[in-house]
Amino acid sequence: PFKGIDGDIPMTFIRAPYIKESAGEVETLSEVEGHIVAARQGNQLVTAFHPELDSDMRVHEYFLEMVKGR
Repeated sequence: PFKGIDGDIPMTFIRAPYIKESAGEVETLSEVEGHIVAARQGNQLVTAFHPELDSDMRVHEYFLEMVKGR
């Protein structure tokens, strides 16, 4: 699951390390096997996977809505 997106989303990983930990105002958005793979702080979004490699556009739409609302 990805916080703010309904249902499962495809996650294509290519050599990307997971996010070891988050602190302060960083919000964890998604975890896989206990590892953080997506996080947000303010209008910054980071993922350990490549949403551009899948046809599902929901992560891109999430990002666009996120920066519109900053």
